[in-house]
Amino acid sequence: MHSLYVMRHGQAESMAPTDAQRALTDRGKRDAFACASTHLKDLHFHYVFVSPYLRAQQTFEQVKLAGVQFDQMDTVEWITPDVSTQPALDELIALPGDNLSVLLVCHQTFAGRLVTKLTEGHEYGLHLNTASIACIKTPVFASQCADFIGVLA
Repeated sequence: MHSLYVMRHGQAESMAPTDAQRALTDRGKRDAFACASTHLKDLHFHYVFVSPYLRAQQTFEQVKLAGVQFDQMDTVEWITPDVSTQPALDELIALPGDNLSVLLVCHQTFAGRLVTKLTEGHEYGLHLNTASIACIKTPVFASQCADFIGVLA
């Protein structure tokens, strides 16, 4: 059974030259560190995928500061705010191994759509507060195959 943790970035500034350049606020950094320290520090991830947007990268920095262990980290475009969930499903399905533990550090719109796609088969989207984590368990990374475990905040 695979474990997938989908973390929304911490609170970000509302203004920046582009959406991708929005930085975390001090509160966003504190909240991301606190959530990772509380819910992820005793876990070991085979794979971590992080959005290239600044606020997601900064959130991942807080995850690392919290001592979260992982084998491989990649910055990927397929978990940015407005992309379809299909590229993510394709990438997750292609991961080698059984009983994988995977962390995605991404954005509200994408995170919610991916979780509901895997658990319910639609992309209406679960709402995740900033610096919170949706956890699911699944035998395969496919639509309607996952069990929703809960939101860690």
